[in-house]
Amino acid sequence: MTSGRLAAVPARVRRRLARYRRGLLRWRYGHVPFRMRRIFGAPRTGAIPVVMCLWNRPERFADLLAELSAQEGVPGIRLLLWNNRPEHDPAYLAAVDALPVDAVPAGALASVELRSSRVNLGGIGRFFVIRRLRGERYTGPVVMLDDDQSIGPRFIGDLVGRHHPRSITGVWAFRQRGGYWAREEVEDRGEASYVGTGGCVVDPAIVELPGYFRRLPDRFAFIEDQWMSFLAREHGWRLAKADLEVDWVMQERNQFQAMLELKEEFFRYLYNQRPDLEPR
Repeated sequence: MTSGRLAAVPARVRRRLARYRRGLLRWRYGHVPFRMRRIFGAPRTGAIPVVMCLWNRPERFADLLAELSAQEGVPGIRLLLWNNRPEHDPAYLAAVDALPVDAVPAGALASVELRSSRVNLGGIGRFFVIRRLRGERYTGPVVMLDDDQSIGPRFIGDLVGRHHPRSITGVWAFRQRGGYWAREEVEDRGEASYVGTGGCVVDPAIVELPGYFRRLPDRFAFIEDQWMSFLAREHGWRLAKADLEVDWVMQERNQFQAMLELKEEFFRYLYNQRPDLEPR
């Protein structure tokens, strides 16, 4: 359907079409193999997959590449990018092209792969990438990082060192007490009821929990952090805090401000189904 014809369609129908398309794409990427474009290097044996979802901070990308290249105590990093805004592809490609020619032998960053989505599917895109890793029979730790996080040279190695099967461990982790925003700090390595996707290490089998892509309601499709935490708890996984140093940058572009009430609504939606799991 052309854009001119689409404009003539009533708004409520356009919204339904958009929901249907997002749902169809979530199913497809969650179950059908897809290609990623390798734009730098080649994966090393034993390299740690670092998965990022990109949206609105392309000018930050060069610094992220430098931070990942400087990581210590890791056998290499395989950076996998899901980009929800293809118009920023040139900026990401330019940053990769500017990597020094000796980056592969000298730095931790072994390879970079990119997938651009013409439809903004939100942060769930990072889990499509993890599903692809599982299709490669990968079973080791996966690190997820956000582009508003600045990390030191030991961050990836220290985080991976806390990995265990059937667990999620991350820097943005809390205990909740009857609501999403009713939360308290967790001590290092302490048990949490919620772990954010940015700055966490996860068992990639998370995407194989029943209904991981199918059960997520479209209304809450952009709150994948709560979905991940809830499903993990529903299946007896351990959630824990990693008290590692990380700086948060460019917070003025953070999208969570637009979802304050929706996050609380999603919390109630989830735990109304499983009141026995509700953190108190």
